[in-house]
Amino acid sequence: MHTTLGNRPYLRIYVNVDEILAKAEEYIKEKSPEITLFEGAATSDPIPVEKYSGSLKKAIEFFGKQELGRFRFVTKYTEVDSLLDADHRGHTRFRFSINTQHVIKRYEHGTPGAEERLEAARKVAGAGYPLGFIIAPIIVYPGWEKDYGELMESLREKLGPSAESNITFELISHRFTARAKKRILDIFPTSTLPMQEEERKFKYGQFGYGKYVYPKETMEELKSLFIREIDTYFPTANIEYLV
Repeated sequence: MHTTLGNRPYLRIYVNVDEILAKAEEYIKEKSPEITLFEGAATSDPIPVEKYSGSLKKAIEFFGKQELGRFRFVTKYTEVDSLLDADHRGHTRFRFSINTQHVIKRYEHGTPGAEERLEAARKVAGAGYPLGFIIAPIIVYPGWEKDYGELMESLREKLGPSAESNITFELISHRFTARAKKRILDIFPTSTLPMQEEERKFKYGQFGYGKYVYPKETMEELKSLFIREIDTYFPTANIEYLV
């Protein structure tokens, strides 16, 4: 966010919710009979401001009434109680961004811990929402295999029978651009985020600029671990992508 929105990004709450949803309905009709999926967290997390706006619940119930409209969003936060009784009708996928406690403690300051996020996911599953999990950034550090394995095991235990439902996983390894590294170190000069170019592979992306990603051997280890753990604990889940 700092590389696209500046040094001091801020939250904006849109109040013209009815107008936005009316436009969404137009898009749905234009693409009929195909199902149209809308993303509700492309640039920010909607949960922290929901207690002020109520717009997320309104959107969820709007899409619940749309035969050909679907909605999804992702959050790191746990204030989900106001959404548990929403009339979603299975049309909204409620996704959580999760990570190991090692990563959360060091790099996701001011956000709930891993256990709190898993508990919120349990509540959401109990309310019948389709669930999804984004694990990002996946960071390789001493003991990472053990920590991520335990994260998957804890998630399975927390969800119980809901783990056999329609769950999706999106898995994103840590990567960075030269611009992002400079911006991060300008704002957080003592950051320990691993950004050593000599330990990475430079790869051009779809938007015309390159990123430093883990080398092929590390990516193979990472993919092997997550495919194995998800097959073990979530055999009916769908891995949407692993990059």
